Amino acid sequence: MGIFNQLNPLALVIIVFILVIFFSSVIISFTVRSKYRQLGNSLDDIKEQRSGHPVLKSIVENYKEAASGNHHEVNTQAIIERFFNSEFRSLALAERFTKSAVSLMIILGLLGTFYGLTLSIGKLVELLSAGENVEMLTSMDSIIGGLIESVRGMSVAFVTSLFAISCSVILTIVNIFSNIETAREKLFVDIEEYLDNVIALELSKEKESEYEMLSKALQSTLDDFSTKMEHSFNFVVDGFQGPLQAATAEIGNASDQLLKSIAQFDQSIDKFRENTRDFSEFNHHLRSNIDRMNVGFADLTEVINQTNKKLDQQ
Repeated sequence: MGIFNQLNPLALVIIVFILVIFFSSVIISFTVRSKYRQLGNSLDDIKEQRSGHPVLKSIVENYKEAASGNHHEVNTQAIIERFFNSEFRSLALAERFTKSAVSLMIILGLLGTFYGLTLSIGKLVELLSAGENVEMLTSMDSIIGGLIESVRGMSVAFVTSLFAISCSVILTIVNIFSNIETAREKLFVDIEEYLDNVIALELSKEKESEYEMLSKALQSTLDDFSTKMEHSFNFVVDGFQGPLQAATAEIGNASDQLLKSIAQFDQSIDKFRENTRDFSEFNHHLRSNIDRMNVGFADLTEVINQTNKKLDQQ
């Protein structure tokens, strides 16, 4: 208390600000962690099909809408962060304040340090500048008083720095064992795991059940269509069975007649081949006879010519 009594009002204000930041940060840290814990309990209620926090319900509904097409392409983390940034701005602000509290306290401590050093140096300068006043320098009380004022400035510097560093160390230790970021990440991981492993699986099962229903309906339709086609085909076959048999018999008879005609045509071709061969032989004999006749006529002509020559000579 004696040290505090020696401090000037501005130094006390700096120390008060340091203490306010310290206690506020500790309280906010535990409060935010408690809020994240409550949200985790609310998520457990939602998992058990009980009423939960409205924001968590909105996250689940938004995820279902986004995953209705294909849940593998949904950015789950982006959905969670978007809702938390819009609905829990105070928690984000409190977390940023807790992160910056250590730096703020150190800055205030440095501010007090420089302020104290400024006071101390100012008092020393004031004491040394009074060198022209010989009576003041010869007065021991005045010198001691100036030194005391200078030391008070130094006390302001060291006390504010001491408070700032002490509170920063304590707050750092508190944040190590009670970290808001760890609690938030744990909550985000739980939500993301619930959405990707539970809700996505339910949506997949629902889609599979829909596909099974469609498959069964399609199979039933195809079975009915096949049965109707079979009945229609049987009806057509039964209706045209008699005419088809008669037409088949006629086609068989026509085929037999066609085979007979083909056999007769083959016989005719054979006879025509034989006749052609006989005609070729006749033609050959005729040519031979004509050649013989030509030879005979040539001989006769030669005899007649010789006879005429003899007659002319006579």
